[in-house]
Amino acid sequence: MSWTEKQERAFIEMLMALGEVFNEPVSVVRGEMFMRLVEDLLFAPVMAAAVQLGRRATFFPKPGEIRALVEGKVEDQAELAWTHLLCEVARVGYIGTPTWPDETTQRAAEGLFGSWRALCERLPAGGPELLGFRKQFLALYGATARKAIAGELGPGRAEARGVLEGLQGELKKRGLPYEGALRVVPKVPKP
Repeated sequence: MSWTEKQERAFIEMLMALGEVFNEPVSVVRGEMFMRLVEDLLFAPVMAAAVQLGRRATFFPKPGEIRALVEGKVEDQAELAWTHLLCEVARVGYIGTPTWPDETTQRAAEGLFGSWRALCERLPAGGPELLGFRKQFLALYGATARKAIAGELGPGRAEARGVLEGLQGELKKRGLPYEGALRVVPKVPKP
């Protein structure tokens, strides 16, 4: 998502107006940086969040406060992701391919059991076990979201697979053995 020049100007004007309300100077650099930190969000909700913060905040808002109003809290996002997961299990089952609202939901879902098929086969329809899996999913979603925010989230499965195939292609081009060279061998438990 990128904003139009008109939207960017309107947002900078909003920041300058908030600066007047809160007696906080808004330099060109500050306004540009603030905008860059929220421009990946939809324009209308960002402006609505800025107005809402102007009405109820006691200090000049920070980009994180606007993001929190637009995106919601991680706990709320995790609950929505859990609901989406249960709907996808019912809709496509273990044979189908689920749709994901975002990468965090996909990683948390696959992290619960290792794969979509395993998740569908092991996820109970109800009872206390389902509540336990819900709790595990919410915790995993939160941890995954925090890693993503901190920039510590490694490549996803598709990206890792692409890198692996690229490496295998390079080995093949150079005439080096590559069959199984990059395959991960599971550890066998000792008896």
